[in-house]
Amino acid sequence: MNLKVILFVVGLALLIATFFIDARLAPVVGAALLLGAIVYGWVANKTASKANYDRAERATRQQKASGYHDK
Repeated sequence: MNLKVILFVVGLALLIATFFIDARLAPVVGAALLLGAIVYGWVANKTASKANYDRAERATRQQKASGYHDK
C-alpha cells in the first residue's frame, strides 16, 4: 500500500479514536495532524523543485555539449 494512504488512514483513525475516548483531545490531535500534513506537503514540494532544477541543469549541459547555441 502507498505510504501516503497508510499515513492518512492512521491519522484519521487516531483522530476518531481520540474523539470517542476524550473529546478534549480531538482538537489537539487534529491540530497536530494538520501541522504534520502542512510540513509533509512543504517538504514534498521542496523536493520536487530540487528535482526539476536538477533536470533543467542536466538539459542545459546536454544542449551545450551538442553544440546548440542561440544566436
